[in-house]
Amino acid sequence: MKRSILSILLAGALCGVAFPAAAQTEAGANEAMGSLRIDRDPVLLSMAGAGFAMTSTSQAYAAFGNPAAAAFSPKKVEAAVSYGSWSPHYTAANLISAGVTGHVKKAALSLGFSRQGYPGLDFDPSSAFKPSDLIIRAGVGFGISESFAIGFTAGYAKEALLSDYSLSAISASALVQYHMEGLNIAGGVVHMGGKVASDYPLPSSAKLAVDYEIVFGPSNLHIAVDGDYYFSGNYSIALGLNCGIGGIGFVRGGYRIASEYAAIPSGLGLGAGLSWHGISLDVTFLTASETLGGSWMAGLGYRF
Repeated sequence: MKRSILSILLAGALCGVAFPAAAQTEAGANEAMGSLRIDRDPVLLSMAGAGFAMTSTSQAYAAFGNPAAAAFSPKKVEAAVSYGSWSPHYTAANLISAGVTGHVKKAALSLGFSRQGYPGLDFDPSSAFKPSDLIIRAGVGFGISESFAIGFTAGYAKEALLSDYSLSAISASALVQYHMEGLNIAGGVVHMGGKVASDYPLPSSAKLAVDYEIVFGPSNLHIAVDGDYYFSGNYSIALGLNCGIGGIGFVRGGYRIASEYAAIPSGLGLGAGLSWHGISLDVTFLTASETLGGSWMAGLGYRF
């Protein structure tokens, strides 16, 4: 019975979105650990996953994303925490994350921690246990010239599905970033790793992201497009905007188009933020998605 429940959870990529039918056999429907693809940074989440190549925003969560971009940050230390509700109408998950990135000359070193709990799910009524997952990641970015940087991340993920059964995996990413004035281009492979329980692949993909920044005096506008081709056959494309107003206020939005069984489905992201003397407050809300509608995230950061 527990093995049957486990198969259902894996087929639906527990911790990513919700639970599609257990009988799915289409290509890409059996990825595991979809939570690896959730944006922990509320800035990127509000852009529906776009903005992977941005260099001027906080790089505190670089261990979860793109440490190659962090190599171009002029800051010394960037730290942030975020909390939110993920897919409240399905998995009812509470998501808490923290990240810190330090810069030494041309290098950026990043650490990240995230825990996702599911108080609304009860697969074993006889136990007080609730499903959860844990992700710990580290990343390094290094500038090899004024315009190019490379980055690598590696991490451990664990899904505690039942009181006496859990799954774990190690994944790694390799990235390269081009930076020239307002143009940023990033590409590489993300979350590469072996199959989980010998049968279920991680949501690994080849990624390409482009960001262009237009400056209007003290204000600016980022236009970002990100694309992923998952090696399972899934795909996603996200278009996002990040408008800075006087360097203090920010308004963001984006839309994501994804294949039916992608780890993160199609949907609209909206968000806003404030920044003052290195302290930032960002909020995000997701809508126009059957599975993720109503999800939200708030984050507090500091950089100097």
